[in-house]
Amino acid sequence: MDGEVANRGFRRTASVQEDWAAWLPEEKDRLFDSILNELEISYSILSVTLNDAFNSCRQGKLVPAREQARMFGELFERLAARVRAVLRCLYEHGRQFGTFANTAPLRPGFFRSERARQVARSNSLLALIRFRTRTRFFRKLGALEEIVAGLQREAREIAQEVAEGTAVGWSKQWNCLEILDYDLNTSLREVEIVLKSFLCALPIAELAAFRRRANSLSPKPLHPNKRPAALIPKLEPSSRKTGAQAPAEKTTPARRSHRSETRPSVLDNNK
Repeated sequence: MDGEVANRGFRRTASVQEDWAAWLPEEKDRLFDSILNELEISYSILSVTLNDAFNSCRQGKLVPAREQARMFGELFERLAARVRAVLRCLYEHGRQFGTFANTAPLRPGFFRSERARQVARSNSLLALIRFRTRTRFFRKLGALEEIVAGLQREAREIAQEVAEGTAVGWSKQWNCLEILDYDLNTSLREVEIVLKSFLCALPIAELAAFRRRANSLSPKPLHPNKRPAALIPKLEPSSRKTGAQAPAEKTTPARRSHRSETRPSVLDNNK
């Protein structure tokens, strides 16, 4: 029985921390680095753009700041779409092959926007129910998808208002963009951990299929006024009432925003 489980890739006994510390075979490791490097580069550019916008505001250079806001909105849109594409890849492969990863519930305290905290709170509360590992995996993907889609929508609207000069309170709008940037970063760290656990569970026989799926999911740009469609079907109506899972999936500290308080490690809630 143990051999059958191992061959199918179901790591029911391993924890998220064990997965994070686990060694990956070279092919899996290359794929992991390839996916993450693209996301990391995109986030670094996004973060620099927001910092430049803040500097322009402090210096009273409002026209350059508005242009930076426009650029920030476009970069945020692109990165959020990429993060959602990775979630979709995990979801579709898991549904097709029955492979899933260890997950830990999201923690509301690791997010700063109210909507993200609500989704995280719902996921966290649902984790108290003894769902199967497979169900928890798909619920977490759904919660992260909902959070990132919401951040994407808010960032698009606020950045457009600032760029067009229609924002009522500049300082308030810039603060909102910084919070959205923070929560997108937190979501990115969660995806990073889920992806590592998924690759730990992924049978070698499925690696080629997963790689093809990942390579084919390059997100297409959205119309500026088009609301992003859910890439992952709604898994639980109740996730709209309460919060989400605790970012308890990471063994290393999550990256911190340059502009905000110290971010707790998403692995802390497993300690």
